[in-house]
Formats: sequence, C-alpha cells, structure tokens
Amino acid sequence: KNFKARTSVDPSTVTEQPMDRWERAYWNLQTGVAQCSIERDKYEGNIEVMHMPSCCSSDDDYQCPGPSMVTVPGTQYLMQEVEVRPDGTAATSVVGWAKVEKNPEPQHNCGRRPEGLHVHGACADPDDVGAQLAAMAELEAASVPAFERLARELAAHDAPAELIRRARVAMRDEVRHARVMRELAVQFGGAPRPFDVPALPIRALDAIARENAIEGCVREAYGALVATYQAETAAPELRAAFAAIARDERRHAELAEDVDAWIAERLDDTSRAAIVGARRAAELELRASLAAAPACESLGIPGGAQAVALFEAYFV
Repeated sequence: KNFKARTSVDPSTVTEQPMDRWERAYWNLQTGVAQCSIERDKYEGNIEVMHMPSCCSSDDDYQCPGPSMVTVPGTQYLMQEVEVRPDGTAATSVVGWAKVEKNPEPQHNCGRRPEGLHVHGACADPDDVGAQLAAMAELEAASVPAFERLARELAAHDAPAELIRRARVAMRDEVRHARVMRELAVQFGGAPRPFDVPALPIRALDAIARENAIEGCVREAYGALVATYQAETAAPELRAAFAAIARDERRHAELAEDVDAWIAERLDDTSRAAIVGARRAAELELRASLAAAPACESLGIPGGAQAVALFEAYFV
C-alpha cells in the first residue's frame, strides 16, 4: 500500500544491471517485518510450466486453448522467502522453486487477463498508436470478467465482505477504463477487436491464489506503475486519462496483495510455497520480456532498459 514510496525512482537515472542473482529485501510496513527473497540455486535447461494462453486469431471459429503444461527452454530458481522480525529472528521461512521461460511473450500490462481470453483478429501493430490504444481497451474490457470471477469466488469461499466489495468496485472501474480507452483509440484511428471469454467456474483457493499472484500482484501492479508513468510522460492530451486510470489500478494492485494475504492464511506450507514460486516466476518472466519490449513515446510506454528500471523500482 506504499506504492508511491516504493516507486520514487527516476528511471532516467537508473542503469540496468545484469541480474546474476535474484535477491531482494524490503521492510513491510503492513506486517512489521523485513521480507527477504534469496536465490539458493538455479538450473538452466528445459522446464515444464503452466501456460494460460490469451489468443489473437483472424479465424472467428478458433477456440483459444485452456491451461496446459508445456515444456520450454528456461531456468529453475530455488528461492527462499524469509520474514525477519526487528529483533533478527525469522517469523517465517519458505523454500520453493520458481520456473522462468527463456523467451516469454511480451504483452501489454494494463489489466487482469482472464483464463481462455480469445481476441478475434491479428495482434496489434506496436508502431500504430491507435492500434495500441485499442489493444489497451481490449485488455481493460477483458479485466471485467476477471474481476467478476474474483468477486464470485471470494463470496463462495466466505471471504470478508470488504474484499468482495472491492473486487466488484474494480470490475466497475474496468468498465469505465475500457470505455475511455476505446474513445481514445477511435480518435487515433483504432478500433478494439471483439473478444470472448469462456464460462469461468469457481476454483479452489490455491488456484485463485496462483492467478491472483501472477495477474494481480505482478502484472497488474506493473500495469499500475506504467499507467502512473504514462500520466507524466505520454502526449499531453492523453495524460489526464492515464492519471485517472493509474489511481484505480494502484487500488487494484493493493486489492491483489490483500487477497494474497487472506488466502495465504488458509493454505498449508506446501501450497504457500507453490504460490510464492509462481509469483517469483511471474516477476522474472515479466522482467525478461520487458528487456526486449518496444517503447511508444506518444503513449508514454517505456521499453527496454527503461522498462526494466521501472520494474526494478517496484519489485526489487
């Protein structure tokens, strides 16, 4: 919930450093402990990871496949997550594996991607401002069923009413974001493509936690950071829209952290370690994809080393 304090780094002054080891530590003001991530070991080679595809296709009859395990080149990191009290004693210590693809697919990070998202039409041209605004509108719209599902699942698992309410508010936020981005896309000659999302059943808590960690705590948090950056660096006529979206997305990132904390209390050590591993893998994958991501000056989207610097400001 200290988003501004944790992102008070000017990316133009940050030099990208090679990440030979994945380690970090920060003081968690919510819990009163130091949160430490320590890389204990790593292995290069083929890894098996869960893919949750979101698809672009010009074939309207194409069905986006569901989640599946795939084998790809990558790295396995053995990570230790430790919470340290002010007196130096460990409050918790969990060890688990994080798996990271070598060449993850670069994607926009402006909302939660629901499982099985299928966009009808070719993927957006990164050099076309209207097409990029349209792609943002599509992902904002796709976040609506993602938050609807989250609210429904929280209610089914007897989550606190306040968490359910915030998920429903986030859903309404995304409706507004999609409308604003669609109007901007049209102004710049773009048009959002139609998409569909399959019926999404209620899942077990560990499955909810995994998706929330990846899509909320990592990708949505970075999306909030980028929107905050865009509010300062995009073309002047776009900054107000991005500033309003950034305020909402920061609240969504806070919701993701609170959902993560609530579910973690209800999981066993093995499940918690698996969620930690999935979250760390998502962070590492995101960082790897940002290193090759193109920038878009008109939209204030950072790319390459500058995008990595923004990532490091929040996640490291």
